[in-house]
Amino acid sequence: MNSNYQFQEKLRKQRENPETSRAGLKWEQDEDDALIDKINEGTSYGDIAKQLQRTEGSIKTRLIIRALNLVEEDHSITLEDAATKYKITIQDIQLYQANKRKRQFGRVVNYPVNLQMVYSLLLDINSKLST
Repeated sequence: MNSNYQFQEKLRKQRENPETSRAGLKWEQDEDDALIDKINEGTSYGDIAKQLQRTEGSIKTRLIIRALNLVEEDHSITLEDAATKYKITIQDIQLYQANKRKRQFGRVVNYPVNLQMVYSLLLDINSKLST
């Protein structure tokens, strides 16, 4: 069974469950706002997930994405600052980034590699190392 099929099957089951029925769906602005409010109030990932009908993993991933976007938008903010703001750890962010690169690499090796792709990846690495 291929991993894409397994992912789709898992997502289908999550959407059938009323507690996680919004799993995998695009985040709406009001959900994003509620997420930040709840994190600032000290609400647990589990409770937030239930309120937003998402999974705990999607709550953490959304916070990581927000932290990365914040650092990208405002270069005066460090990754540590963003992690603190969104109540996540640097290790959470690094694991997310490593898994993302792994997924991207998996897609890349299925196609012929060209110099533009290599150059683009090197620029991305250089950019991340300089921040």
